Amino acid sequence: MGASKHLSNDLKTKIIQHHGLGEGYKKLSQRFKLSVSTVRNIVRNWKTTGTGLVKARSGRPRKISERQRRRMVRTVTVNPQTSSKDLQHQLAADGVTVHRSTIQRTLHKEMLYGRVMRKKPFLCTRHKRGRLRYAKAHLDKPASFWNKVLWTDETKIELFGHNQGRYAWRKKNTAFQEKHLLPTVKFGGGSIMLWGCVSSAGTGNLVKVEGRMDSSQYQQILENNVQESVTKLKLRRGWIFQQDNDPKHCSKSTKAFMQRNKYNILEWPSQSPDLNIIENVWCALKRAVHARKPSNLTELEMICREEWSKIPPTRIQTLRSRITEVTKTILS
Repeated sequence: MGASKHLSNDLKTKIIQHHGLGEGYKKLSQRFKLSVSTVRNIVRNWKTTGTGLVKARSGRPRKISERQRRRMVRTVTVNPQTSSKDLQHQLAADGVTVHRSTIQRTLHKEMLYGRVMRKKPFLCTRHKRGRLRYAKAHLDKPASFWNKVLWTDETKIELFGHNQGRYAWRKKNTAFQEKHLLPTVKFGGGSIMLWGCVSSAGTGNLVKVEGRMDSSQYQQILENNVQESVTKLKLRRGWIFQQDNDPKHCSKSTKAFMQRNKYNILEWPSQSPDLNIIENVWCALKRAVHARKPSNLTELEMICREEWSKIPPTRIQTLRSRITEVTKTILS
C-alpha cells in the first residue's frame, strides 16, 4: 500500500471555511477533488481539536537518553581511543541496544569524529625539557642563521613503495584483479639506504649506504660528501652541521672526527624528527620515486638521484617556515 497524499494546511483551511458556509462532504469532495472520507476526516478533526492543521510530529523516540549522551561524550573526551563497540557495550549494560552507527551519529553531532591517530615519537620528561630548551634558544634566530645550516639524515627507500596501505576504486568481487593488487615480494623486494643533506640553497650530495652503517662508514660518508656539499651549496664560513642523536652520530670516534674537522654542530633535542627539515624532503622524494614505479634496485637508486636533483630550493625554504611553526607549538 502506497503512502497517502499529504495535504497542505492551506487546502485544509479552505475545506473548513467552505464547510462553515454550509457545503456538505460530497460537494466539498467534488470541489477539491478529494474522497468524501478525506473531507469528512478533516472536518471531524477540526470539530474535535479546533484546528485542521497538522501538528509538528515528535518522530521516533531517541534510544540514547540525554544522560547517556553526556556520558558518551565524557568517555571519549577522557579516553579518545574508546571504540564505538566499547560504547555499545556500555549502553548495553544500561539495557539500551543500538547499532554502532547510531553511536557514531550521536558523537558526530558533538563534532567528535573518528580519525587515524598521527604517529609521533614517544617523549619522556627529559625529551620534553630538551625540546623546550631548543625552542627557546632557536625560535628567534634570524634567516641568516638558518641559511648556514646543513641538514643531514639517513632514510630507507623500499622498491615496492610505502610501508602503508593504498586505496583503489573497485567494484564488488574485483579485489583480486591485477590492477587492484599492490605487488609484494618476500622481505619487501629489497630497499636501499640513503644519506643526504640539504640547506636553504638546495639539495647537497645523496649517497647510497652500503650494508649496515656503523660509525666508521658514517665518518667516511661525511669526509667524502660534507665539504663537497658545503661548496656546492655555497655555504659561508661558520656554516652549521645538523644531525640527529643516532648512536653512530654520537659515538666517541665520530665526535673525535668532528672535532678534528672543526664541525660547528647544532645542538639537537632527542626524539625530534618533526624539527628536521630533511624529514619532509625525504617524504617528497619517496612520493616522486614511487610514482615512477622502479622495477629493480638499480633503477630505484637512479630514480632517487634524478628526483633528488629536481627538488627546488623554494621547497626547502617553505619547509623552514613550517619548522618555525612547530617550534612555536613547543613553546605554547
